Amino acid sequence: MSVGRAQDVVSGSDLRVVQGYTENQEEMNFAFDFVGRVQRIAFAYDRLCELTVEHYTRRDKWEPAFKEKGAYTPSPEETEAEARWNLETDLLTFYIYYELKSVADMLEEWKVQIPRESELSYALKARDRFLAHPELFRVCPRFNRAKALPFRVGFTRCDIASLQQWDPITRQHYVSCLGLAGLLDEREQQRLNTEAFVSRTRNEQLSEDEVIRIKAFGLREPDLEKALRDCATLLDHKALPAIARVFDDAIAVFGFERFA
Repeated sequence: MSVGRAQDVVSGSDLRVVQGYTENQEEMNFAFDFVGRVQRIAFAYDRLCELTVEHYTRRDKWEPAFKEKGAYTPSPEETEAEARWNLETDLLTFYIYYELKSVADMLEEWKVQIPRESELSYALKARDRFLAHPELFRVCPRFNRAKALPFRVGFTRCDIASLQQWDPITRQHYVSCLGLAGLLDEREQQRLNTEAFVSRTRNEQLSEDEVIRIKAFGLREPDLEKALRDCATLLDHKALPAIARVFDDAIAVFGFERFA
């Protein structure tokens, strides 16, 4: 879009026109920033898919030797590559969660609300609990988060809580603190956890029993891929019309020119 003609149109205009032009400039900047964030989320998602392929490519190199000898000792370079793979999958996953929150906040500026029952809403709450606001002795993720790979191609999934990985002694202590004994209905306990999790807006608002129950029985990990699809639907139906309006105003009111 051409700025020169727009400046000619606005130059010498009264304060109301200049103010409108300035607001439109800010709206366009906001829209460009929004689109840039979405592009970076898409890049991170694509990279997580590429890392799945890289994992299997490395495995294909050592698997024949393992099957033949029953053991395989990776080289220092292979060990380093695996460590970098783990770091990069975590980094990209955490980045997506953080930028999803930014995108959700920016959508609210356009009066677009995240449906409360959506997977996107659940993922954002999980991000607040386990990435943005971990607290000692309260809700905090396990440091050795689990990962799941599709077969050969697809999205490498990284947990952000992994609360199911406590050792038996620690978990039994949590159960005892809750006064529970005998055969436990773990699904019911997880249902109670989910109910508390989605209804409390901040970590410190969880009661002590709610915190212990979450640590003892865990929570469902967010389906990040589904959350991204929820976000894409909002972008398609809500954000794109808002962005189009901003640039249509720039062309129709302030003299910007559209270039193919």
